[in-house]
Amino acid sequence: MRVAVVGAGPAGSALACHLAKGGAEVAIFDASHPREKPCGGAVTARARDLLPAAPVDDPCPGRLVDRCRFEAAEGDAVDVGLPRPVLVASRRELDGWLLRRATDAGARHVAERVVEVEARGRLRTAARREEVFDVLVGADGAGSLVRRTLLGPVPPERLAVAAGWFARGDAPMVVRFVPGVAGYLWLFPRPDHVGVGIYAPLGALPTRELLDRLEREGLRRFPALAEQDGGRYAHTFPSPAPDEGSIREIAGERWALVGDAAALADPITGEGIFSALRSAQLLAETLLSDGSPARYPERVLEDFGREMLRSAALHARFYAQGFPDRMVRYAAWSPAVRRVLADLVLGEQGYLDLKRRLLRAAPRFLLDAARTRLLEGYSFRNG
Repeated sequence: MRVAVVGAGPAGSALACHLAKGGAEVAIFDASHPREKPCGGAVTARARDLLPAAPVDDPCPGRLVDRCRFEAAEGDAVDVGLPRPVLVASRRELDGWLLRRATDAGARHVAERVVEVEARGRLRTAARREEVFDVLVGADGAGSLVRRTLLGPVPPERLAVAAGWFARGDAPMVVRFVPGVAGYLWLFPRPDHVGVGIYAPLGALPTRELLDRLEREGLRRFPALAEQDGGRYAHTFPSPAPDEGSIREIAGERWALVGDAAALADPITGEGIFSALRSAQLLAETLLSDGSPARYPERVLEDFGREMLRSAALHARFYAQGFPDRMVRYAAWSPAVRRVLADLVLGEQGYLDLKRRLLRAAPRFLLDAARTRLLEGYSFRNG
């Protein structure tokens, strides 16, 4: 089987690695990778589990972070220990490392930009190369040429935007919920700098206003990281709609989409590296077993897709009426709620049972809160 993968980000390189190891002939087309991507660069625990094994002489790049500070708009804050660390990496370094794993496995990297594709497997590059493949895969990100050509662009209401900058220095890992944008501000410490950003649905505010909001918050809360000469960025993140059709559409007879090209970023958090790596794994397994991508959308749905649909359905309620602030306030009192927050960071708390788990935690929260208040009162009375 001959497979063309357009795009050498995490989804494309992981797919090429799996397919090449399985005996397929794979070509990865990308003229610009590895490059820095404007995002936090956090690789959750379950995404880390999907990374290829690291050679002894080429360890996976990044910084392991085992704590996250959650801050509410009203001033409450809580530090949450993470049972398994999150990897925070420069996307240039992480993507380059994954591309090396693909080429080490036998995939061919063609450093040319694809300018034209067809559903029957033909592609053409800017260097006038033309080839025909058995299967064509779009792994070319949020603005995917393959998606636009074979399926159509992601509707604006399914897009979110991340904006920010990279700052010199160091910081704890911080997630700060900000009112009025249905999103959050972040600090993600990388090995030699800090990613500073804000995430919100596209259209919540103009990008310039999001950056202004981030700069105001940064100057007030993190003045050492409010770097003015570091350059600003903005990047869109596509997500599924609440209906199954938004996932069932991601493959045809001889083509398929993975990662951001398939619009598989988490609607609530914007996290997309897990879905990039997992969609690549599922598509590779499907192609190697069936010789066709036909069953791939259904496998995505059954594996993690319905969690994504639930996230899309919950997005407005998650960010409405101070819910994140209450989560932070409760977590400050309750170990049970802190564990929920930790699992959300790790990507191990699903959305299908989030409400049920919070309800189970509620009696424990009440008990923990009452105990904390009694102890605080005792300490106060006894000096």
